[in-house]
Amino acid sequence: MTKISTGALFLDNFLKGGYEKDIITTIYGPSGSGKTNLCLLAAVNIVSSGKKVIIIDTEGGIAVERIRQISGEEVLQNIIFFNPLNFAEQKDVFATLKGMINEQVGLIVVDSISMLYRLELGQSDDVFDVNSALGKQIACLVEIARRKRIPVLITNQVYADFKNKDKVKMVGGDLLKYGSKCLIELMNLSNSRGLVLRKHRHLPEGMECNFKIIQKGIEEVK
Repeated sequence: MTKISTGALFLDNFLKGGYEKDIITTIYGPSGSGKTNLCLLAAVNIVSSGKKVIIIDTEGGIAVERIRQISGEEVLQNIIFFNPLNFAEQKDVFATLKGMINEQVGLIVVDSISMLYRLELGQSDDVFDVNSALGKQIACLVEIARRKRIPVLITNQVYADFKNKDKVKMVGGDLLKYGSKCLIELMNLSNSRGLVLRKHRHLPEGMECNFKIIQKGIEEVK
């Protein structure tokens, strides 16, 4: 098996089986577009298959409560949470991550890779050092995915492209672009969310679908 289920049948069909196991998949978009929901659906599905999930939550978001809504309290027993409060703590988590990987781990989620990085950039006088640290974290995730065949889901923030106001750019730029073999862009629409496949090893770029968030997950909007 080379893929894991997304936790939503229509999205599994869209991706021809789900998320690939040996790569980083980056899901990016504006706040409220559904990035965390997609990750948590996959996490719940992995736990239901008997595996454990590692979640690095840098945003202090809705992860625990949302998992309870989707699946119930018992799922949380098989999810290992890290909640770094600054970029130094994020680096510490990644320094120990490889040592935590064993045959019981079925998924790694980083939600998001960029929040504390952006804050650090705003406070640091050494941009090169901050970028280097982020690059090492991405390289760590790439190695785990390829060597252990453990899928990695990353969420990422966006900012406006001032040259083209109809488009957005990912925070971290080329570091995330080249480290991820699958890029999924999410958008907030008037009555739903939009999903566009921006990069994939086997599927055509530009494939689109719409969905909405419901209590137990997501469902397709046709």
